Amino acid sequence: MKKSIMLGFAAALVPFFFTSCASTKISLKEYSPVAVISIVGNTQVPWVDAEAEDGTATGEPEAENLLTSMVNKLVNGQNPEIVTAVDRLDYAFDSVNQNFPELIGLEVLPKDTVISADYYDSLHSSYFNLLAATKKATGFKDLSTIGAKSARYLLEAVGGKSALLLSFTFQKDVAKGSRSNGTIVGIVTMKAKLLNSRGKEILNKIYTAKTAEPIKIKRSEYDTDSLLTGLEEAIDSAVRQLCMEISKMSYDSIDEATETKEENSVKATAIALPVRTKTADADAPAESVSPAESAEVNP
Repeated sequence: MKKSIMLGFAAALVPFFFTSCASTKISLKEYSPVAVISIVGNTQVPWVDAEAEDGTATGEPEAENLLTSMVNKLVNGQNPEIVTAVDRLDYAFDSVNQNFPELIGLEVLPKDTVISADYYDSLHSSYFNLLAATKKATGFKDLSTIGAKSARYLLEAVGGKSALLLSFTFQKDVAKGSRSNGTIVGIVTMKAKLLNSRGKEILNKIYTAKTAEPIKIKRSEYDTDSLLTGLEEAIDSAVRQLCMEISKMSYDSIDEATETKEENSVKATAIALPVRTKTADADAPAESVSPAESAEVNP
C-alpha cells in the first residue's frame, strides 16, 4: 500500500517538475551588459552534402579539416568566400551589437573592453576546434569550452553580467536544379551559448537562416557577391531569432505587457460623465464632471 502511494506521488511530481522547468523565467536586467567573448566559424562556404554513402540526403556540411582547407587555399586562394571568412564573423559581432539593444534592451560591452582585458589575454584558446579549419572574429579567441570559473572571473574583470559565445557554419545548397544550372541559397547555422554572471549556461541553442533571395547558377558559376551579401542578411536573421528566444525566457516582457494593459484600462475609465444640473434653464448645456463628482451630485 505504501509502495503504491509513493509511486503515485512520484508520478504526480513528474509533470509538475517538467512544467516548472519549462516555465522558468529570467529578468533581462540581470544580464546586461552582455560580453561577447568568442565568435568562431568555418573558413569557407562549402556545399551541403547532397547524398550520404547510402544515397540518402544528409544535410550535413562537407568535411572541412586543416588539410582540405590548405588545399582549397592553394587552389582558390583568392576566392571571395575564403578571403572574407573573418569579415563574416566581424559582421556577426556588429549584428549582435545592434540588435541586442534595439530588440531586447540588452547593452553589449564594447569589443575592446573585452579583448583588451588582462584576464582575457591570459585565457587559453579551446582545443575543441584544434583540428578543424576555423577562423575567429578579429581580436577574439576561441573560447568554445570555457569553464564556469574562468567565465565568472572574466565577467568580473570586464564588468559584464552575462557572456555570449557564437559558433557559425556557413554553407550553400541547391534550391532548384543542380550545382551546374538552377538556383542556390546560402545557409547560416549559428550555435549560441549564453552564460550568467556565475558562468552557468542558461541558453544553448542552434539557429538556422537562409539567404532571402535564390541566386542563379549557370555552368557552375554564380554571383559570389550576392551570396556573401545574402549570408550577412542571414546572420542578422539568426541573431534576431536569438533575441526572440531570450525575450521568451524573460518575465520582463510579460511585466511590461501587463503594465501597459493596466495603464490602458485605467485610462479607459477616466471619462467625464454628463449629469443634469440643478438649473431652471432647461436649454443650458450640461456640465461635465468626473465620476467622483457625479457620485456626490447623485448619491
